[in-house]
Amino acid sequence: MILLILVTGFRLIGLDHLPVWHDEVFTLVRVFGHPADLWETLFSGRLLTPDEILAFQRPDPSKGWDETLRALAEHPEHAPLYYLLGRWATTLPLEPVTALRGTSAAFGLLLPLAAFWLMRELFGRGPVPWVAAAVVAFSPLHLLYAQEARQYALWTLLVLTSSAALQRALDRNRPRDWWLYGLMMTLGLYSHLLFALMVPVHAAYIGLGATRLSEGQSRKRGLPVRAWLLAVIAAGVLFLPWMFALVSGFGDAVGHTQWMERAVGAQRNLLAWAGHITRAFLDVSPHADPPTLSLLLLGPIAVGLIVYLFRAPRPRMWLPVLIAVAYLGVVLGPDLLLGGSRSLHVRYGLPAVVAVQLMVAWGIGSALARRDRMRVLAAAALALIMVFGVISQWRILQAETWWTKHFSASNLEVARLVNARDRPLVAVSPSGVAAGELVSLAYHLDDRVRIWGHGDPGAPVTLPDGFGSLLLLLPSAELGAAIGPERVAEPIAGSWQWFLVPR
Repeated sequence: MILLILVTGFRLIGLDHLPVWHDEVFTLVRVFGHPADLWETLFSGRLLTPDEILAFQRPDPSKGWDETLRALAEHPEHAPLYYLLGRWATTLPLEPVTALRGTSAAFGLLLPLAAFWLMRELFGRGPVPWVAAAVVAFSPLHLLYAQEARQYALWTLLVLTSSAALQRALDRNRPRDWWLYGLMMTLGLYSHLLFALMVPVHAAYIGLGATRLSEGQSRKRGLPVRAWLLAVIAAGVLFLPWMFALVSGFGDAVGHTQWMERAVGAQRNLLAWAGHITRAFLDVSPHADPPTLSLLLLGPIAVGLIVYLFRAPRPRMWLPVLIAVAYLGVVLGPDLLLGGSRSLHVRYGLPAVVAVQLMVAWGIGSALARRDRMRVLAAAALALIMVFGVISQWRILQAETWWTKHFSASNLEVARLVNARDRPLVAVSPSGVAAGELVSLAYHLDDRVRIWGHGDPGAPVTLPDGFGSLLLLLPSAELGAAIGPERVAEPIAGSWQWFLVPR
């Protein structure tokens, strides 16, 4: 318990040490109700300082909750619960980034407890719930998402707590337990739209007869289907306000998610999932592609899954399996069948990853309860997971950037390059990533750097005078023409969006 408390506490250390990346930028922009003002200011043709850009990462006394709700409704693909809680957290005496990431960290602190609760409800007392809590607490992947200003830690937490509440209600069939389950389902729907998959997952689990039957009780009488339906319907009714927002803004939601359709190939997607699974246990590289040696962990993980599938008591063993299959299917399935790049981003499959961790934890925990040499092997496996976790989390906490920052991971190095130049100007063309990347970069720019964004593409562009080196963010043809053929834009290594034009 002492080890669990200490290692879980890592989630509260250095909440501001990793760069604020593109998606986190827009968390703060929407929480404070700034989207329209940000775009209008960036591409007004005025010279701006980094601090003027970062004003959109701070609250404006003139913008209240109405502006926050309006900004969130413009992106209905993101359910609002986390962002509303984040808006409240920013009223605390903390820096905005720390407040938002601290909100995620609070949910990350509860995640090992949720794993303990679920495995306790499924498999009773013994080592299994403790091992499950340890595997989740020591996981570097959950540390990363507990320190990111996005909704993924909350979503993962509610996947586990709703499932634990379901098992509790199935076993006891008391009104208060069904009320708890309905509450967890409602909060889950408001945490992430993909949480809706838990409805068919739980339905399939109930269909498999996953309830603790007393001796002589028939299976049909042990399935409180009506109570479950009432709880789910109540959650759906309470979710209707956001469903209306999603329907009314469906076109915008589709447009905001079209980037997922970019085809990257089946082999790359499968390798990405292999990396996701292994990085849940060991993650020592800040780069996007995990070290090849870490993929050797797939063997022991596969053994743990096989042990679980063949030896875990039925029908309760099906709940983690169904969670893993559902989220793996909804992310990897379309990528393999239709082409896409969802699988490159582990955040969309976090419930599948944590379900795999719970299944491995059952294999270790059940072996620890034995009296033969398997107990020693299980203890060694658990110790190894803890050592891997501590090493990984320590490296993450010491790092300047990490792969979860995606295409913004190199922005700190880009800023250093610009800050070292004489009279630098950051010139930006309008694009889908321009605003987020520019604000992300502004966190690391010197005050003497100036930022300039030109207006609509197609209009003639005239660069401001008096500047030396230029940093370009996805320059348009018009911006390239304004620079002239005598100056060559060189792509900056480690990025695809930044180009440097030496003086």
